[in-house]
Amino acid sequence: MEKLSHAYIVSSASEEAGLEKAYELAAKMLCSGAGDRPCGVCRDCRKIKARVHPDLTLVSQLTDDKGVRKKEILIGQIRDMSADAYVLPNEAAEKVYIIERADTMNEQAQNAALKLFEEPPRGVHFILCVQNAARLLPTVRSRCVELRCGDEADAEDESIAKLADEFVELLEGGDVPGFTAWCFEHEKMDARLLSDFLFGVKRRLTEKLKAEPDKKRIMGNIELIDRCLKYQTVNTGVKHIFGLLAVRSAMETRKQVD
Repeated sequence: MEKLSHAYIVSSASEEAGLEKAYELAAKMLCSGAGDRPCGVCRDCRKIKARVHPDLTLVSQLTDDKGVRKKEILIGQIRDMSADAYVLPNEAAEKVYIIERADTMNEQAQNAALKLFEEPPRGVHFILCVQNAARLLPTVRSRCVELRCGDEADAEDESIAKLADEFVELLEGGDVPGFTAWCFEHEKMDARLLSDFLFGVKRRLTEKLKAEPDKKRIMGNIELIDRCLKYQTVNTGVKHIFGLLAVRSAMETRKQVD
């Protein structure tokens, strides 16, 4: 049986497609049928399809007295979800919470969710539906498995793609002064954008790894990016991360030139 993570981020440019993907994932988590999951025919699958399963909770932005949706998911909603997560399931063996528009959680709500993701109750899963994962705190993203659905969701943000391309080109080109200057020029990057940038760099390096004979050098740079992503989980400043990139990556570049 496939082992499922306790927390996922479902990223899609289409809210409807992302939410549908989240329900499919929830069905896989709660399915009680034999064989491949979701079976689509058991009681749990049928209730999820009808959106009436008691162990599947949808967390959405609240509405005011005029029916207007609030701009953010608030910390009180996450606290309520956290308290409910420790209550035993009603019918299924496990419980699932889908957070719709999770990228609208304010910072306080995200920090409250982070505590829950770090030490989740046994048998409880969380699915965060987002249009832009960069709006989530790096610490939240690091605790979740990220899934993309739809061609639009697979398209990388143009500005992030440009930065990642520039970084890798300088890294591979051997221009140590130019590379170092580039890192210092971008050390004020927004912390949430930094995560997407680092993931973009890692994707490019991983692609290069497939055709690069000098795999040791590429792996060294990938390990450095992984270290920076880990540092983000403990709120290391953007300036310090770019300083590390400038120093350590320049060392790898010098080795390449030598």
